[in-house]
Amino acid sequence: MKAIVQRVLSASVTVDKEVVSSIGQGLLVLAAVAPYDTPKDVEAIANRILKLKVWDDEGGARWKRSVLDLDHQVLLVSQFTLLATTKKGNKPDFHGACSPAVAREVYASLLQKTRELYVQEKKLSPEAGATKVQDGVFGAMMEVSLVNDGPVTFEISSPTKQVETPPGEGKTQGEGGPKLPPDGGELDKGK
Repeated sequence: MKAIVQRVLSASVTVDKEVVSSIGQGLLVLAAVAPYDTPKDVEAIANRILKLKVWDDEGGARWKRSVLDLDHQVLLVSQFTLLATTKKGNKPDFHGACSPAVAREVYASLLQKTRELYVQEKKLSPEAGATKVQDGVFGAMMEVSLVNDGPVTFEISSPTKQVETPPGEGKTQGEGGPKLPPDGGELDKGK
């Protein structure tokens, strides 16, 4: 999983000319799901989003406070294009991204985990967690607006690495899916 985290003064998502979510000060997170992502990756990214120190403290010391420390908001937006490669010319190759059906489930679990962790850390109701961590519309063409603060932008990745199968050995599970062993058995996710 890969995410781009931007510190913002405000951000919003519009779909079909309707604002579907908006936040004040906080983080805009563009997230991409890879075929080999696990629940551990989801939890790692959710924790990093909420605990990344991107604001100054009261005394002006840099990089001391997180979105949780300041009770700010998070706007989480799915963006599979983060996993594109352009090594073979000018046309992006999206084989590093997860299939849409699987990505939808993993993205939903990232949204849920981020909300759960926010609620646990701040001792909020689930309803309050939903206002603190908002999202776009998975798979939709979105207009994402933001007012950068800084700008401050970070790329974060989950710890799991893709398991490579030598060419010609194994089959692909769906478009952009993980490589399965030649016998079609279980994928060793390289934990």
